[in-house]
Amino acid sequence: FSHFGDVLVPPAMEALFRRNVVLGGLALAAIRYVYGVWMRRLQAQQDMLSWQEHREDDVIQACILSTEHLAELGRVEKRTIFVKPVTEVFRNGFIRESVLEASRQAIAQGQPILPVYLDNDVKWHVLTTCTNHLSSCFAPYHIFFNEARRDKSYYKSAWYTFTLTCQQNAANGRFFDTPFKPVTLDNDVGTQRVRIVMINEQEIRDICSGEIEPPERGFFNARHENRWKVMKRFGDLFEQQLQNVSNAKEGLGDWGPNLCGRLGAKRQSRTSLNDLHGGGPPAVQRDYRPEDNCLLRIHIPYPAHIKGTEVDRFAGKAGNVVLFE
Repeated sequence: FSHFGDVLVPPAMEALFRRNVVLGGLALAAIRYVYGVWMRRLQAQQDMLSWQEHREDDVIQACILSTEHLAELGRVEKRTIFVKPVTEVFRNGFIRESVLEASRQAIAQGQPILPVYLDNDVKWHVLTTCTNHLSSCFAPYHIFFNEARRDKSYYKSAWYTFTLTCQQNAANGRFFDTPFKPVTLDNDVGTQRVRIVMINEQEIRDICSGEIEPPERGFFNARHENRWKVMKRFGDLFEQQLQNVSNAKEGLGDWGPNLCGRLGAKRQSRTSLNDLHGGGPPAVQRDYRPEDNCLLRIHIPYPAHIKGTEVDRFAGKAGNVVLFE
């Protein structure tokens, strides 16, 4: 007999017990192996389907849209700032799933501006999270710009505004080196993914005022025309947001002390800056529309030069470059 605590167990029962333990362990290992094989095959099928449909649901791309070459070339340039896993950008599962659900609605409705489909409280958390990731890309410049107040510096700054989009630019016109080497028709489709789209605020104002218009000779191709449509829709939301924040019925005024561009709750009266930080009269609930608070502003410093100075001699020339990470 063997002792299991205070219980005497016959040798035959002990052998049966040990055999069952071994068989149970082997069965569990086999189940885990089969489950792992099944999950890998399922993931492979999903990856293949995403590739065939040109979808990337697991990453977020941040980019800048620019009209620099719109007038002369009919191009709306897109420059990538970063591409990160969606789990890295939105670590909170609830916020992440809210963004993905909004992206599915944006695709279904053919409306590229994603925050339109987010609750107003969720919009703030989503956009501020994007602000942190964007601002980190220019982290050294913020330090240098801050020190420019104390030392001679050539740093300037600009305001950009951004939102999230989700669309698939299905228009053709992609090529390898030149338009004479186009890609195949099957691959001439944009990738569907969530994007953080940044645009210089002055460009947005010029689009709203009509100073920047579609090129007279037409767009370089349909892809650039679709990018222009995104910028135009962005401009409509920007103008609407600015008028609501500044209480202006028309025109493009100033943001005033509301530097982030967010449309906040109403207050009974506002007499000082302290009221903006919770020290004033109680807030009154505002009736928000889906188009409200779909964008935020971000302040970006950048190195510049002054004409006629020693620095000006090196303007436009490649020299030693220091990369900061």
